Amino acid sequence: MQTQQGVYLIIMKNFTILALGILISQVSFAQEQFKFGLKAATNIGWLTGTSRNIENDGIKAGFAYGLMGDYYFDDDRKYALSSEILISNVKSRFNLTTDQNFVNDTATTGGPISDLNYAYNIQYLEIPLSVKFRTKDIGNIAYWGNFGFSPGFILNARTTIKSGNIPQYIADLDPTDYKVNDSEGEDFTVDDFDDKVFLFRFPLMIGGGIEYKLAGNTAVQAGVRYTNTFTDMFVKDKTAEAKNNDLAFAVGVLF
Repeated sequence: MQTQQGVYLIIMKNFTILALGILISQVSFAQEQFKFGLKAATNIGWLTGTSRNIENDGIKAGFAYGLMGDYYFDDDRKYALSSEILISNVKSRFNLTTDQNFVNDTATTGGPISDLNYAYNIQYLEIPLSVKFRTKDIGNIAYWGNFGFSPGFILNARTTIKSGNIPQYIADLDPTDYKVNDSEGEDFTVDDFDDKVFLFRFPLMIGGGIEYKLAGNTAVQAGVRYTNTFTDMFVKDKTAEAKNNDLAFAVGVLF
């Protein structure tokens, strides 16, 4: 496990350095063709592509913030390569449809527990890369669309377990907002589900929005983006399967 974590940290570090290098080099050498800015977003997360023992239980709201940059290939600013560095919180909620037993609860006499509900809050370092298409300015307004990929590396992953019949032993330990990928979750292990999540997320993204020029090179933009994940949310050697997708609404300032 230590070796896997070490490899993961090296990959995450290299991706971050690469993205920062792209942003810095574009700012330094192509200022007239490069737009740099800040953005913030709220997102709505849910699960799709689940296995038979996992059932999505609605949507949950999360958020994201970070840096963004557009490098335009032409003087009319119609086509660009967009890159971002974001801290994103993607949340989801689901029910286990199969009965479970807490493996450390040796005192329970109530038998298997049904309808365990899990609410996940996963924080990613995301490095979206996309191709952007932008209309000509219509007065101070322009419209844009983009598509690409948004690889994400887990920084933190927590969950909360709820059920109407959780054993008192487990309730006393308080299965609320605990870390799933380390020892905090060991007391809440069940016999037919592993709550650990995969350290990498790779979604396809597509979006669009509007840009409004304020003064000089400064502009504000607003947009919507849908991300559809290819990777399984849970560790690969288990029976659970689910993909956490989200729809984000963002605002930003470009300089």
